[in-house]
Amino acid sequence: MKTLKNILLKILKFIVIAIAAIILVCILAIVILRGFNYAHHKIMYKDGVNKTTYIDINGQKQYVMMMGVDNSNPVVIYLHGGPAGPDTFITYCFSDYLTDEYTFIGWDQRGCGRTYYRNIDKDPSNETVSFDQALEDLDALVTYACDRFGQDKVIIMGHSYGTALGSTYVKQHPDKVLAYIGIEQLVSLEDADIYSYHDAVSKAKLAGDDTTDMDNAFKDFCADPGIPTLIALRNHTSKYHPVEKESGQVGLALFSPYANIDDLKWFSKQLGNISSFVELNKPLFDTVMSFSVYEDSLDYDVPVCFISGSEDWVCPTDKTTEYYDAITAPQKHMYVIDKCGHDAHMAAPQEFCADVKEFLKNLEN
Repeated sequence: MKTLKNILLKILKFIVIAIAAIILVCILAIVILRGFNYAHHKIMYKDGVNKTTYIDINGQKQYVMMMGVDNSNPVVIYLHGGPAGPDTFITYCFSDYLTDEYTFIGWDQRGCGRTYYRNIDKDPSNETVSFDQALEDLDALVTYACDRFGQDKVIIMGHSYGTALGSTYVKQHPDKVLAYIGIEQLVSLEDADIYSYHDAVSKAKLAGDDTTDMDNAFKDFCADPGIPTLIALRNHTSKYHPVEKESGQVGLALFSPYANIDDLKWFSKQLGNISSFVELNKPLFDTVMSFSVYEDSLDYDVPVCFISGSEDWVCPTDKTTEYYDAITAPQKHMYVIDKCGHDAHMAAPQEFCADVKEFLKNLEN
């Protein structure tokens, strides 16, 4: 018995040592690859701009990241989704394919990410957060970018919720915008999930699956449209909307040359209690739940480009296509990236950036 016990202890010790070694190797690999990415970007942007900083925007220090090889290039301002879902620290995965011709600006909007933690002492409950305030903040950022890089206009690029902010802004300030690019354009969140549900039910019935739980989740969502009921519904519908090309955002974050502890803290907050997270940015979530892009003018005074993943069911491509057909613009184009979902710009970054460049180059002709 003593011998058997000793053998088991040795095996357990070996397993513990092996696990510790694997963890250590993983940490070392992450540190090395992050260091490599940091050095790569340092060299890549040595003659241009490669800066992360906080700038004064309407009474708050707000976080921005600026990258580009030539300070005289046109400026792209990227508006993250969510709302309150900053992904500035992983945008390098696609912006690296743009910064040879454009200066790229990422921004953690008021009330989230690094901007939230920088201002937590003065506004811990996000009392200054609203959609109208976001529009004012964006206008101040546009002015800053034009002054900083000697431009008369900027290119507005939004993703998901960022397209609600972006499309609204460009209609209000066409004189400050060179072009608008909507990635997974938000048309109506409520309509999108109703559309997604009906498609999922059809596929479930064809497969002979029981739809009772999904039907009940849909009834709950219709009775009380909100983020908790929306997420519960998507937990059922997503099974019938698989995506072939994923972006691998965890890996992008781990090896990011720009990520820091505040990014991790905010990401953890997003994964925590959903009710408290929504409450922290309630005015924005209320706006996005009731948002319909059709309530604004269908006429754009700037060139418009929509880029969607063919398998996006958060902002369904069919709905974006209908909206694209309805709008007028001096020039417009829509690209659909095959096999991608709601993050086509990160899942297929080279194809995405090729589409962006093609659209913007055509504006020069």
